[in-house]
Amino acid sequence: MGEVLLPRRGSLVAWTTQGFPPGPPYAGPTGSDFVPFGVGLVQLGEVIRVEGRLTENDPTKLRFGQEVELTMVPLTIDEEGAEVMTFAFRPLQGA
Repeated sequence: MGEVLLPRRGSLVAWTTQGFPPGPPYAGPTGSDFVPFGVGLVQLGEVIRVEGRLTENDPTKLRFGQEVELTMVPLTIDEEGAEVMTFAFRPLQGA
């Protein structure tokens, strides 16, 4: 089995808003600190479809086939005070 480099950009196939904290192994904010976030199914070229967090949580600002790009966003602060990052897909405006 070999490595395959995936494209950083893809197109939005489907999406929803995660309105409550996911179950384990979710390590992000919970309770009153939780902020709903977008989750999307993204087609990466002709290679694969992946599910991932979106930087946009307003479904009215998303559309089928919209181009998105992989980025990093803060998720939480760990026990030592360090910022924990996660990946997310950022919608590209005008794309």
